[in-house]
Amino acid sequence: MMALARVWLLVHYLVFFVSTTGAYVGFNYGRNGDNLPAPPQAVQLIQSLGIAQVRLYDADPTVLSAFQNTNIELVVGILNSELLDLATSNTSASTWVTTKILPFLNSTDIVAIGVGNEVLTGFTTASSSLVPAMRNLYAALVAVNLQNIKVSSPCSMDLLAQSYVPSSGQFNASYTEVPALLEFLSETSAPYMVNVYPWKAYAAAPTVISLDYAVFNATASNGVLDTGTNNTYTNLFDAQVDAVYAALARANHSELALYVSETGWPTSGDTGEAGASVTNAKIYNGNLVNHLVARVGTPVRPGVDVNTYLYELYSENLNVGPGSQRNFGMFNNDSTPVYAVNFTGTNFTSGSTTGRTWCIAKQGLSEAVLQTSIDFACGVGKVDCTPIQANGTCFLPDTRYSHASWAMNMFYVNSTDPASACNFQGAARVVNADPSYGSCTYPASTAATSPTSGATMLRLGYSSTQLLCSSILLVLVTTFWR
Repeated sequence: MMALARVWLLVHYLVFFVSTTGAYVGFNYGRNGDNLPAPPQAVQLIQSLGIAQVRLYDADPTVLSAFQNTNIELVVGILNSELLDLATSNTSASTWVTTKILPFLNSTDIVAIGVGNEVLTGFTTASSSLVPAMRNLYAALVAVNLQNIKVSSPCSMDLLAQSYVPSSGQFNASYTEVPALLEFLSETSAPYMVNVYPWKAYAAAPTVISLDYAVFNATASNGVLDTGTNNTYTNLFDAQVDAVYAALARANHSELALYVSETGWPTSGDTGEAGASVTNAKIYNGNLVNHLVARVGTPVRPGVDVNTYLYELYSENLNVGPGSQRNFGMFNNDSTPVYAVNFTGTNFTSGSTTGRTWCIAKQGLSEAVLQTSIDFACGVGKVDCTPIQANGTCFLPDTRYSHASWAMNMFYVNSTDPASACNFQGAARVVNADPSYGSCTYPASTAATSPTSGATMLRLGYSSTQLLCSSILLVLVTTFWR
């Protein structure tokens, strides 16, 4: 009976794998302007840049139509003004999912829903509606078997009562909805989304924070020492991200993944908005992309990727507020660049890999699911997992996500049927970007297997009866013959 219980536990984890994407740099695509190109032209620009992840601020069907069949993964948005209705009515949440998501399910890759934007700090009249709206939306997704679509809410750094030094980061207790928000994200394995703007911190205190530190130009000799961890910070972006990590840890939710839902630098602003210029915007965004593509992580979490959305594709001339709010665009309305940034590798590729594919884990999976994948590949799958053991060439970063990706890939390349080997019941995806790093090598497969996004995998079933039965049979045989 104990053996049967172990089999059932493994099958349980296999069936309930969830789907999100791997590491990336994406774009925010806002449309609050009267001089912007039509969505098809915007999508064409995004594709030309090699960007495969986009965050939208609403779920306009004309925009979603433009993204059909592009394999660009989308975070669709819900406006702050919609929260009250969604929070007070299960029917409204169900209708929203039915009308906004289902019509595009088979043609677009919707991986997450961003519920509002900076609601708890910037739209306080809806604060009490935020988590109830998120719960109603998630329930509506579950009802149509779409719980793989994550539900989160982009938050402001202003939720933190303290962020300097990073190790002192903690949430402001006056924002009483934060515990419920974090609990919901934990329950549903959704990421904590935060808008990180070093420029705002610099503009608020230009005589205290150096411009070099804000735009990634500082060095260890003139960086900032955090005496709480003895880490030296050479850029404000990492410091702010680690402050959020510290706040999550103090709130007993260090298990949450962190996504930077917005970051950027304005090309101009009003008098008094220090540092807003084309030159500084180019330096910040260029250095940011290079920093993220290097996959060095942060001092607190070295080697851990921080999925990040750049703000923004085009400047929105109808945005309210100071001049900077209308001048964050990296491209003119004719899609020519305002300044040059090299986006090569923003999906963390290693150059052209035509004909070669790899298999890696999707992010957002629970630790238990990732461990099950490792156990399967290294056990039944007969993968030699020595490199991901202590002192192995692929042991660092010491995370289940990294170890699972390596084990999945080895199972994939050693399989006689790679077309079906990279699924792990929805936990893995095929990519044409080499995930190797440092001394850790991921062998490639040259079999004819097309890269597939997480959402597409789910739409195509990617849990064939034949594969599921064979997986269960392998586990049963291994269990009972021990």
